[in-house]
Amino acid sequence: MSMFKLIVLIFMFPVHLYANHTDSVMIVVHDDIIKELHRKTGTGEVHVHGDHTIHNLLKWHTYLNEQKKTFSGFRIQIHSVNSYGCNIDELKEIRNKFEETFQTIPAYLKYFDPDFKIRTGNYHSRLESIPDLYKIRKLYPSSYPVKTEIYLEELKRIPMQDIIQEEKEEEMQSTEF
Repeated sequence: MSMFKLIVLIFMFPVHLYANHTDSVMIVVHDDIIKELHRKTGTGEVHVHGDHTIHNLLKWHTYLNEQKKTFSGFRIQIHSVNSYGCNIDELKEIRNKFEETFQTIPAYLKYFDPDFKIRTGNYHSRLESIPDLYKIRKLYPSSYPVKTEIYLEELKRIPMQDIIQEEKEEEMQSTEF
């Protein structure tokens, strides 16, 4: 196997892990991929012959990815409104209604100065968002994919998670009286 193919394989491996599932998060931490490749599994062995600069480059790439905690991806924007004079409760209701209708697609209410936007899903590419976009456009005809930075922490969010918490808070407030 040539050195170029090995480098391409190593850089594509993490992308393959994230590209398999959009709604669930499976994070596999490899402290040192070179050590992982040298580790004996069963009867086979892997010998990596290469320059130490490649090894250092891989370590640097891993370090940068650990520090960044985001990736560039796409979400589908279903609603946008100017923040001046808007009602947050109405926006939460739109988000909640979306998550009740599309229970496998999470929705996010975010503030981007000066607007509030409701964006849905977590996609690595515009192409990956298209099947959900066709479903969503039946109810939200003006929706479209938007390139955005997606925080890894947001991927742990379960659809309708905020709705359940809001209902519990309302129950607690009603029982206090």
